[in-house]
Amino acid sequence: MIVSEPCEDIAAWVGAKIGVTFHPPFTAMAQIEGGRIIAAYVFNVWTEHDVEVSLAADRLSATLMRAVFRYVADRLECRRATFRTRADNLPAQKALDRLGARLEGRQRGYFGDCDALLYGILKEDFPYGLHAEGT
Repeated sequence: MIVSEPCEDIAAWVGAKIGVTFHPPFTAMAQIEGGRIIAAYVFNVWTEHDVEVSLAADRLSATLMRAVFRYVADRLECRRATFRTRADNLPAQKALDRLGARLEGRQRGYFGDCDALLYGILKEDFPYGLHAEGT
């Protein structure tokens, strides 16, 4: 099941997984299985054309990826999404590669003890978007 509330609880789960604290305003989306969150996104720093997205997951699903695409592209009407991940988080980097995100840069010391890698994905490059609606 895909949920967007309680937004604060979802953001706290993501924050605990990636080592940050989110401050409003933000929205969130999670996939729940067996009564627990297995994957979640926090959307913040919306600038009309772009939204910053934070992701944490034990397991990702195509269902959640489609819901995220619809939210970013259709509801927020953003052309791109920006992601930051820890430079030492190889599973997250692989997941972003699978989503069609491109590595755009490095932010030194962003997480305090670790650099951040900055990824971006354009609406037309998202594999669960326009071309995958029927799948």
